[in-house]
Amino acid sequence: MLTTPKQITRALDRVLHKVEQPARYTGGELNAVIKDWSDPGIRAKVALAFPDIYELGGSNLGQQVLYDLVNRRHDMLAERVYCPWTDFERFMRRDGIPLYGLETRHPVADFDIVGFSLPYEQLYTNVLTMLDLAGLPLRAADRDASVPLIIAGGSGCYNPEPMSAVFDAMVLGEGEEVLFEVIEAYLAWKHESAGEGASSRRRLWEHPARIPGVYVPAFYDVTYHSDGTIAAVAPNHPAAPTEVLKRVVTVLPPPVTRFIVPNINVVHNRASIEIMRGCTAAASARLG
Repeated sequence: MLTTPKQITRALDRVLHKVEQPARYTGGELNAVIKDWSDPGIRAKVALAFPDIYELGGSNLGQQVLYDLVNRRHDMLAERVYCPWTDFERFMRRDGIPLYGLETRHPVADFDIVGFSLPYEQLYTNVLTMLDLAGLPLRAADRDASVPLIIAGGSGCYNPEPMSAVFDAMVLGEGEEVLFEVIEAYLAWKHESAGEGASSRRRLWEHPARIPGVYVPAFYDVTYHSDGTIAAVAPNHPAAPTEVLKRVVTVLPPPVTRFIVPNINVVHNRASIEIMRGCTAAASARLG
């Protein structure tokens, strides 16, 4: 599998003219934020993954908000990752092109944290496709300390059990504040590991497990009724709370003012203004 942005770029030059909508995979849009990976001031690198094609993921306001918030920080960077269409997926598998961040084409496996947005359950299988294309183990139990922290958030996580084997941690509720707490938890583990030598994946899980609103599936035992419904969820680790309550952001962050302008038409091709939160009260305004 290719391992550097230069190798990935050369491979893309050979195949993008053969796929539908090649602009899905090029990046370089107006207002995209490109940061220098060699900058020693960058403490955390986050891949914000949306498990659907570019035209749908590029319209997701939640991802745009998190992208804007992380990239406002001088010590962090965020890049976008989407699920490829089947034609490009075939070339990726044939030529060893890993899933990569659109901004700099670094492989997803090189990021510190991979955060999936899960707005609905139909995207669950796309998560597996993206992890496989990234060369990352599908099950959290199979990952060692060298693999990025794989997390998820969004309304599709309110029932976390269907995807509990896949994610290291799942955020229940709104993510603007808790994302930074998870990043700091990861950095605390990284600092701890540097001081102690090699550290286990389980030690990594202990840090986000202490954050309100974060569910670490490995730290809970789930039992079922005979009809397959959940009977009980009980913590099996002292870092895990008995109940995980959803996070609520009481003060909304500053609105996004520099929207990424896509190179192709996306589903919601407009700038959105969030005036209320929640599906039943969601609203957006078309500008221009």
